[in-house]
Amino acid sequence: MPLNVGEQMSDDGRYSTQIAVVKEECKDADEAEIIKEFKRYEEEFLIPPEDALRSVIRKFQIAAGQEVSTISSRSRPAIAERKVSKFSELKDDDKNVTIEVAVVSYIPKIQTVRGEERQIAYGWIEDSPWEGERERWDFTDWGDHSQNLTPGSVVRLEGVSVNFWNDRRSVNINRPSRVTVLKEGGQPVTKISDEPVPISEAGEAEGIVSVVARVLSKKDDQIVKKDGSGTLDIVRGRLADPSGTIGFISWRDFNHEVGSLIKIDRAQIRRFRDTPEINIGDLTKIEPFHDSSFASMGDLQSVNRSTIAELRDGARDIEITVQVENWQARTFTNADGEERTVRSGDVMDPTGRCRLTSWGEMSPESGAFLHLKGARVQFWQGSPDLVIDSAEQVVDLSDPPWEAIDPADHWVEVDLTELVNGGSRRGVRTSGTVVAIANNSGIIERCPECRRVMRDGECTEHGPQRGEEDVRLRFVLDDGISNASTLIGKEATEALTGMDQGQIRDAIDANTRAGFIATLRERYLARKLHINGRAMVDTQGAILMADSVDIDTRTPEEAANEVMTRWGVVL
Repeated sequence: MPLNVGEQMSDDGRYSTQIAVVKEECKDADEAEIIKEFKRYEEEFLIPPEDALRSVIRKFQIAAGQEVSTISSRSRPAIAERKVSKFSELKDDDKNVTIEVAVVSYIPKIQTVRGEERQIAYGWIEDSPWEGERERWDFTDWGDHSQNLTPGSVVRLEGVSVNFWNDRRSVNINRPSRVTVLKEGGQPVTKISDEPVPISEAGEAEGIVSVVARVLSKKDDQIVKKDGSGTLDIVRGRLADPSGTIGFISWRDFNHEVGSLIKIDRAQIRRFRDTPEINIGDLTKIEPFHDSSFASMGDLQSVNRSTIAELRDGARDIEITVQVENWQARTFTNADGEERTVRSGDVMDPTGRCRLTSWGEMSPESGAFLHLKGARVQFWQGSPDLVIDSAEQVVDLSDPPWEAIDPADHWVEVDLTELVNGGSRRGVRTSGTVVAIANNSGIIERCPECRRVMRDGECTEHGPQRGEEDVRLRFVLDDGISNASTLIGKEATEALTGMDQGQIRDAIDANTRAGFIATLRERYLARKLHINGRAMVDTQGAILMADSVDIDTRTPEEAANEVMTRWGVVL
């Protein structure tokens, strides 16, 4: 069973294996003193017990007046390398292990060694990084491998050891261990430092950061403990500097008023869904900061305003202005038998579209401009959904901040690479060259219960079903830098191919599916397409859901002239 991240194995029984070895060599050694010595090596020198074993034995042999036994590495055979692909293959006392893993998280921690602060780290790793099913274990990095152990990366660990306690195992990545990057992850975890960084940089970081910021908002809140045993009092809020804003959650008293300028040392960056938050704990230091040139609250208000393009799953305390496209109310009965009404609709701004859900009573007209405060973001059908809990969070603007947008023709042009490297968005237009067409393009069957695509007459969720026929094409688009899977639904497919569902079925029956796919590849491979729709982006990549598709009909000469005109090139 894997360890929970952050769980400390403080019980002295964790040294039982090493104690037994020391007692074999020094029968009269006091067990409490042995434990004390192993703890000293671990806490003061950052040396795990298995690596400190020889030194501890030597100390007790000398203290007892014994001849020092030949336990040195020259007289002892080297530990054979143990190569495994899964954690389940490891034994409790395995050393010199080689395994490929995916790095899930990396959390630095400061320990003081001989009066000097040094950084270690712990986190999660998963085995079988190239397969679907994985097992997750804890690890401890004793050797400052932060540059290679970046979250999202896949690495080969060599010379690591298993740490076993209380029927749970974790991995020690020791100072001599080798970490080889097989697949790049995100940004390296920031070294722990008291030097403050801009909020824009802190939001991209992992681990411990320090910032100087002004308190934009705060409110007392409670969360329910995971075990259901009670609640915890917390403080939520938002911080800002000239580079941007970020939410915070404080697990202790936060006695700083809105508008205060403060310095926060050694707070931890954690992500709630896709949104970074500053976590303030017992080891975090907060103090007033004095800088007469720092931006005022008025100056920072504009930094705090968001656009639809900037929304990320899990974001809180959002201030944003939107234009209403449509609005409706729906009544339902919840699990407690209470009848409730939820109101929702499509909204937009110059950067895109999203949904807006209100649990308060409001009925805006189509075309109305709303200014929202304290909104939060959750995902709805793979894209951000703004949520408000009360109509008091909404101001109906009489003075529109932009010229009214026509919903029928509101597609925001975004480069494919920008989409792939950003967050999920709706109402976007992008383009790319078709580099692949999937073999399952054409007629598909969907589960009548959940609308998932069925395979061999079965739904992954509902088992064997009598499927409902539908049409879908699956392309891969590439812009020369990035690529994305593209799903083209029935209406867009019929418009693109000039064939309705029945004609597509007849073409497959007449020429086989392989023949139909060959025809698609002949017509569309290496052609540039323009896609209107939405993008769903996660750690696995990007998927474009096309509402409409156009073929780029320009000749190479016309495309070249357009580029030269755009960039002012004169030949």
